[in-house]
Amino acid sequence: MAADTSSAHVLQVTDCHLFPDPGTTLLGVNTQASLAAVLRAACRERRPDALLATGDLAQDASPATYRLFVDTVRAHFDGPVLCVPGNHDHGETFAAALPCDDLELGNWRVVGVDTHVDDVVGGRVGDSELARLSAALDGPGPTLVVGHHCPVAIGTPWLDVHRIEDGEALMRVMDGATVPAYAFGHIHQEADVPLPTRLLGTPSTCFQFAADTAAFAIDDAKPGYRWLHLAEDGTVATEVRRIADYPLNINLRDRGRR
Repeated sequence: MAADTSSAHVLQVTDCHLFPDPGTTLLGVNTQASLAAVLRAACRERRPDALLATGDLAQDASPATYRLFVDTVRAHFDGPVLCVPGNHDHGETFAAALPCDDLELGNWRVVGVDTHVDDVVGGRVGDSELARLSAALDGPGPTLVVGHHCPVAIGTPWLDVHRIEDGEALMRVMDGATVPAYAFGHIHQEADVPLPTRLLGTPSTCFQFAADTAAFAIDDAKPGYRWLHLAEDGTVATEVRRIADYPLNINLRDRGRR
């Protein structure tokens, strides 16, 4: 873990793919159990100053699913939470059920950007959300921005087609402000793209997608999460961690069953 010179230690979880029934599996993985295992492991390492949940929290985007997410988180962590929606989430249901307000942590701000469009796999920000983000970034101190989709290609072709269609506009807004990093999900794998605004992709709390593949493929990487250590000088130290002994039981025919 990073040294305690950081002003804030932030835990990111993403792509939980929950159902209303905590016993339901997806591709053979009990997604509620894997989320709980991630939270348990992370919170044993240290107590986060905040938790970020970066989309696809639901596979079945119902109020009951989002209640299950909140209950699972609160069983392990009672501090500040910021959630942003993904392509499997439903915008209005998500916003009504989950904490979506930006956070202040020491001299840092953590700002969410909505990259999702209901019932569309790919990402888009749009003019109004870009304007809102630009206004949120107009202030002193460093800002961590979090969203669901990636604004650039990461080298996995079947995922790259779903990147943010106006990603260049998003990058211009972030590059023009004090944004050391943008943390995201969606790709179910680790990524670290060293652009002026560093792009940090985080593994799913359940199953992972294989990198550098032309078509959909699952690999055997374990459930993961990311720590983001936000230092007072405006720099970010970060690492991805995984639950090495978690039993995945991958079953590609399983599209969501009890």
